[in-house]
Amino acid sequence: MLLLFSLVVSSCSSWSPDFDSITSLNEGQAEDSEADALEGAELNSGDEPATEEEPVIITNPGLSDANIILNAPEILPVETTLICYVDVEDAEQDISCRISWFIDDVLVVTEQVMIGTELPDMRKDFEYSRLMAETAIVRISLEYIPAQGEPQEISAEAVVLIENYDRDHWIELEAPRVLSEVTDRYIGDRTLEWAMENDYDDFDKEVFVNARRYSSRTEYLIWVNLTHQRANIFTGSEGNWELTETFLVATGKPGAGTRRGVTTIKSRSSSGWSFDTFYVKPIVRFWEKTERGTSFAFHSRPYAYSGRLRDERIGFPISKGCIRMYDEDIQYIFDNIPDGTTVVIH
Repeated sequence: MLLLFSLVVSSCSSWSPDFDSITSLNEGQAEDSEADALEGAELNSGDEPATEEEPVIITNPGLSDANIILNAPEILPVETTLICYVDVEDAEQDISCRISWFIDDVLVVTEQVMIGTELPDMRKDFEYSRLMAETAIVRISLEYIPAQGEPQEISAEAVVLIENYDRDHWIELEAPRVLSEVTDRYIGDRTLEWAMENDYDDFDKEVFVNARRYSSRTEYLIWVNLTHQRANIFTGSEGNWELTETFLVATGKPGAGTRRGVTTIKSRSSSGWSFDTFYVKPIVRFWEKTERGTSFAFHSRPYAYSGRLRDERIGFPISKGCIRMYDEDIQYIFDNIPDGTTVVIH
């Protein structure tokens, strides 16, 4: 009996509980329970994860829907200031834009403006001249640069007809200059090349004959210009002559110069004049039986009887007093300019 009891006590006394293991197990179970609770809460809140909201951007239409209206006159009278206005419709108000005015693609004025306020007009005074342009292209441009997006630009243009002074005004204005410049003597180097490159301006020729008040019994007038060796053909009447043709000529050489002055076409001949070794044809006489006992005429260059040109020179004084011309030019005078037409040799 005593032996059995000892064994039981010994067995009981040798076992004791592991409290550290129990504590660790309880803590692990608690963490698992907390994780399961959080996971459940997340599943209960919805299937998709939450995302950040993007900011809302408000776009300023600026000039994208705007129309620009350019107000310009169709015709600008002489010595009148050109005034142009601009209106803008359907544009965003209170935006700052760059306004630019152009005439024939040349910038006239530019400045910064605020849409919704009165926009500046454009004023231009033209400098008048005889050869000034008859029209002007006016263009207006508005440019807007937004804080975001691409720059915007709208524009409009108009064509303005510019009236100028009439021809008589410019003839009267230019007459003193032209009359002082025109001479009655040859000034070249006696070459055809010089003659081809030098002549009076066409308008200056008209100024000369109109300022001199030349008249004619026909609708034609001829001015033989000794300075540049030209026969200038005009149509019209006294004070209203207009240049229609210009022909290169050769007048009388030194010692046998072409007689200066005012005369008329006297007669003509298709057969021309024949001499010992050459002929000229046709001829159109403008001096009959001068003090030298000879006639002076427009005619061709001299031809040998073989049909070959005997002397082809032209463009400088080389004749014996008559006026040499190319074949087609003398034929024009022969066919078109009537007898009685005034001929000025100056």
